[in-house]
Amino acid sequence: MKKLLLLSVLLGLLASPTARADQKEDEAIHKRHDEWAAAWNKHDPKLMASFWLADGDLINPFGRHAKGPAEIEKLFTEEQSGPMASSTYAGQIESIRYMGKNIAIVDVAGEITGMKGTDGNVIPPFKHHVTWIAEKKDGKWLAAGARAFVALPAPSGPAK
Repeated sequence: MKKLLLLSVLLGLLASPTARADQKEDEAIHKRHDEWAAAWNKHDPKLMASFWLADGDLINPFGRHAKGPAEIEKLFTEEQSGPMASSTYAGQIESIRYMGKNIAIVDVAGEITGMKGTDGNVIPPFKHHVTWIAEKKDGKWLAAGARAFVALPAPSGPAK
């Protein structure tokens, strides 16, 4: 029994540096996502665009593409002064996959509430998915790319 306990402690010590490093980075990514949500909910396009690298890009769920912070800020300015002016963003990180020490693929289930349609009426909550390609630069996780999309139901099979 003592040998089994000792072996388990030793294995835990051997495995823990990597686990602790990943846990620390997971926490940093979660914190960064929370900061993103706060920037959205402040409706601050300049702050929102600051989450991207200089050569980062975005494809929003409506198919608009923007590259670099200036274009991304312009896209957010149009959205945040239009249909999303009184919206609220919330998201839940579903997974984080590291591609080396400073690159991660982050999958987020997002929801925007309070968005308005062209008629000015509030539309139902807008559920979507975001895949965020994150790069750690100068100690901060930034977006090298973000792809937001809405999953559609699979088409039905051929008629019989």
